[in-house]
Amino acid sequence: MTLNLEKHLSTRAKELQGSLGKQTSVPIQGLINLGSGTPDFIPPQAVFDAMQEAISSSRVQYTTWTGIPDLRKAIAAKLKSENNLDYNPDTELIVTSGAQEALMMTLMTLLDPGDHALIPSPHYDEYTRDTKILGGQLIPVATTPESNFTIEVADLEAAITPRTKAIVIVSPNNPTGTVLSRERLQAIGELAIKHDLIIVSDEIYEYYIFDDNKHTSIASLPGLRERTITMNSFSKSFAMTGLRLGYVAAPEALIDAMLPFHHAMMICANVVTQYGGLAALTEPRDWFKDVLKEYDRRRQAWMALLDSIGIGYSKPQGAYYIFIDIRSTGLTSAAFVKRAREEAKLVFQPGTIGGGAGEGFIRGALTTPSPTFEEGLERFKAFIARLKS
Repeated sequence: MTLNLEKHLSTRAKELQGSLGKQTSVPIQGLINLGSGTPDFIPPQAVFDAMQEAISSSRVQYTTWTGIPDLRKAIAAKLKSENNLDYNPDTELIVTSGAQEALMMTLMTLLDPGDHALIPSPHYDEYTRDTKILGGQLIPVATTPESNFTIEVADLEAAITPRTKAIVIVSPNNPTGTVLSRERLQAIGELAIKHDLIIVSDEIYEYYIFDDNKHTSIASLPGLRERTITMNSFSKSFAMTGLRLGYVAAPEALIDAMLPFHHAMMICANVVTQYGGLAALTEPRDWFKDVLKEYDRRRQAWMALLDSIGIGYSKPQGAYYIFIDIRSTGLTSAAFVKRAREEAKLVFQPGTIGGGAGEGFIRGALTTPSPTFEEGLERFKAFIARLKS
């Protein structure tokens, strides 16, 4: 008798079917990914040495649920010196299996079915998926190209309902590259205080800052620490994407509320990776200057190309993406991405992946190594020329 899969799938599973697309490990010959969210450098050697030492020393048992004490102390020291945030490493931090777990754990803690969380759109699509899984609703609040996709506080306030529990802020932003100023963050914080909302601050791209822009942790601003959950990750900062390591910092009462969800999903983060993370934080970070310099070179190359062929874009202030305005081609975001893949063997993300405000845009990236990067730009130039001919 054939299994009736439709009968057995949960409602949430049916709603999410196809939301990730299809992933294959089989490489497509000649395809260049110009929209990848994976950094192309490798972690410092000290990370590998520390993990090898952990394995050699048979450190394979559970750690404390919140993470090894030395790593939590290193995270607390980092937050204090770099972000002006003072957290108790014993009671106000949880080491997670990447920011993805941190996000799900946070939303599980905050949202009941029917509850709302606000987020500027365009945004990373995992927020939508996780909220749906929990039966909540992620309310996208549109930003505009004219403002360089900077959220207007008045628009956030207009979207608040009696079911709103939280405001999610991602700065620097994926996919737009927008960095929110200290003044804008303070205004968002005052709105959260006025309506008694939690702020979820995703800061995983904090080291990717260009020109005169500055990253500010919203929890460091007056009156906001007590209502802010700060999430971060080693994936982007140290190119440790597959090693799955992140953390959450929040007041003790919120950490206590999160811990059962963390324990249910992971018990603890991978112990070997935790030792790698400890090494990453305790080694000097001078090596990253060359990484940022190379990513800025690619950023400049992208902008120069787009300027030369008359294609608009949102100037990247941070992160490692470039949000490209393809409205002049007459194609939708999805249609452009499809044709670029089929006709030019180029991979991009549609701007609509995280809310409708990105229609007419695609996400390019700075993460393709040379000389493949330059070849990809040439293909893009030729593809645009064919579309316009």
